[in-house]
Amino acid sequence: MDSKRLQKIEEKLAFLEHAYAELEGEVFQQQGEIESLKLFIGLLQEKLDSLIDAEDSGNEISIQNPPHY
Repeated sequence: MDSKRLQKIEEKLAFLEHAYAELEGEVFQQQGEIESLKLFIGLLQEKLDSLIDAEDSGNEISIQNPPHY
């Protein structure tokens, strides 16, 4: 095999290994963000459900104004 050709193959392999490592890091970070967002959505859903339940039961929803009002 020609040494220049072998060198090009090695360079491409090194580039691909580096790109793979970067993508793996991004996927890991995004998976953490997805898990956080799932938790946040769950909390929002619980809050929404409690507001809907309060409205359905005829209770007034207590909305507090900030102290400066």
